[in-house]
Amino acid sequence: MHDAAGEEVRVAGRPGMAGSRPAFRGLARAILALAAALGGCAAPGADVHLAPLYTRIRTADGGVEVEALGGLVQRRRDAASGRFESATLGPLWSLDVAADRTWSSHFLVPLGYTSRRGGQGTSFLLPVYWWRETEREDGSSEWGLIALPGVLVRSNERQGTEVAWFPVAGSLSNFLTYDHIGFFLWPLYVQSRRGERVSRHFLFPILGWTQGGGEASLRLFPLFGRTRLEGRYRRSFYLWPILHFQRNYLGGGGEEPERVWWVFPLAGRKERGTYRATTVLWPFFGYARDPRSGFWALDAPWPFVRLQRGPGDVTRTRFWPFYGHMRGDGLESTTFLWPIGHVRHERGAAADRDSVYVVPLWQSWDRRDLETGEESAWRKLFPLFQYERRGEWERGSFPTLDPFGKNALVDRHFSWLWKLYEWEEKGEMRRERSLLGLWRREKDAGEDRASLALLWSRRRYAEGDRRVRETSLLLGLLRWRVTEGGGFDMLRPAFPGPGWPGDRRQPAADADGGGAR
Repeated sequence: MHDAAGEEVRVAGRPGMAGSRPAFRGLARAILALAAALGGCAAPGADVHLAPLYTRIRTADGGVEVEALGGLVQRRRDAASGRFESATLGPLWSLDVAADRTWSSHFLVPLGYTSRRGGQGTSFLLPVYWWRETEREDGSSEWGLIALPGVLVRSNERQGTEVAWFPVAGSLSNFLTYDHIGFFLWPLYVQSRRGERVSRHFLFPILGWTQGGGEASLRLFPLFGRTRLEGRYRRSFYLWPILHFQRNYLGGGGEEPERVWWVFPLAGRKERGTYRATTVLWPFFGYARDPRSGFWALDAPWPFVRLQRGPGDVTRTRFWPFYGHMRGDGLESTTFLWPIGHVRHERGAAADRDSVYVVPLWQSWDRRDLETGEESAWRKLFPLFQYERRGEWERGSFPTLDPFGKNALVDRHFSWLWKLYEWEEKGEMRRERSLLGLWRREKDAGEDRASLALLWSRRRYAEGDRRVRETSLLLGLLRWRVTEGGGFDMLRPAFPGPGWPGDRRQPAADADGGGAR
């Protein structure tokens, strides 16, 4: 160092440069200090906290997280196995890989999605395309594609490939509820088959007829139409939608037949057994009654006034939009000033659930699993905070700028833009993060790590029955350790810091020792 400094003095002593000696000496010292510091670089995989530019930390829940650009880029892997778990690039793209190697990916959120689970693959980008592939138990596979502008393709190893281009032409098997459907210059000609029933349409829906499988129908729309399905129904219309006549449930076997007539929209009547329903000026006024079951209902006018009682303890009372109440089938629901206030209690075979919504300000629900007894809850006060709990696990954050219900997709891909603070806790595990990741805390039963990006970091753990506190300042250039009963020790610099070991976290202390405090 003396020779190097002397050489700089001689260089600085050249004619015309004597006044620059202090500046050159300061620069030399800074270069030497930086060289010494860089000689103590952080170990590979150690914690680095340079938020909002870059962060890599060992998490308290058993992972290793990498974050960049304030949360725009995120990646996570399992610390024990090194297995990749997830990655996110803001709203543009995300990927999740499970332990069984199934995976799912979102892109251009919320429009795009792709996944592979077992023998099934799915992908879509709304409204551009939808694709699905399925591997069958016999080892064969089939796939289907629907894409703009109206292209439909299906392919499997047994039936080959079928192509349709809507509305030009197409022929597809097992499409929607049909065994086969074909068309040419739709709506010019359409043919469909369901079982033995074959339907043909010209200038759909103007002219069409169906034959086979006990069904016979003819339609010349809107003048008239008749349909008969043996043992099921007979239906007809004239001057659609004005006149309609139906007879349903004609199969016998204990079923009561039903008669329906309509003069739309003036009046309509439905009769089945002891049930009678009358509608006037559809859909505004209607009355229905079945003395055998105790049911009756009144619309006067719909949708503003609706009263219903029975069957059993089923009730419905609605004076829309001021008040509404419904009870039946394990559900009791009350609304105030719809759509603002909603109070619901649901009892199903699997769980009980109580919820309260005051749109868009407040959301809450509490759920109890009837089999396991596990309780879960959700709270959101828009735009201030949100909180959720499942068993011992809890998570909260503020503010919350999305007015939607509990939505993991929005929370993952967009909330990094506005969350000032978020936390997660389960037992002795606690995680904390601030906006842009400037503050991070990772605490478990064995160790507690906290860090303020670039400036300060602290690590607390126990060695036997002695508590240890380590501190790192200024990107890990200055680090020291204080051990209870053991005094003060300087630690090797770890640039860029804090440099806490990333390959492991301190295990939980045994019964004779102290854990992280």
